[in-house]
Amino acid sequence: MLVALLSDIHDHTTHLLLALQAAKERGCTHLLFMGDMASVSTFRLMREEWPHPLDLVFGNNEYELQAFERMASQWPHTTLHGAVADITLGERRLFFCHLPWEAGSAVRSGKYDAVFFGHTHQAEVCTSGHTLIANPGEVYGRREAPGFAVYNTETNTVQLISL
Repeated sequence: MLVALLSDIHDHTTHLLLALQAAKERGCTHLLFMGDMASVSTFRLMREEWPHPLDLVFGNNEYELQAFERMASQWPHTTLHGAVADITLGERRLFFCHLPWEAGSAVRSGKYDAVFFGHTHQAEVCTSGHTLIANPGEVYGRREAPGFAVYNTETNTVQLISL
């Protein structure tokens, strides 16, 4: 299964639409979002444009938490996990969050095949022991070129994509 990994949109909807289109073109059938969408209007746009399952966590720039929760509960195939998520996709145990220090704790636990995070706006991929670690960078495109990542559950690998 190919999974789109997005983080740090900060309401830049033009880049969001480009990332969603590129993820669809690459055959992604699931999306994990690592926080900092910002407003509920961006969440609505993401859900309208993404036809597949969506799992997301809050970052430190979502201010209307109850509105996000209400909206997520109304949409099928949409799961809002709170600050962190522990899920299984394609027989891989995954942890994702916004903050790097929460990701670090998950990596040190040794329980996960892959750990994903955002917040730093810097795309990176590395491993620690058997755990793949990745930050897809920022969709926003202010600190770095806008981008996202594609995770392959079969090979437990990540490909960084620039927009």
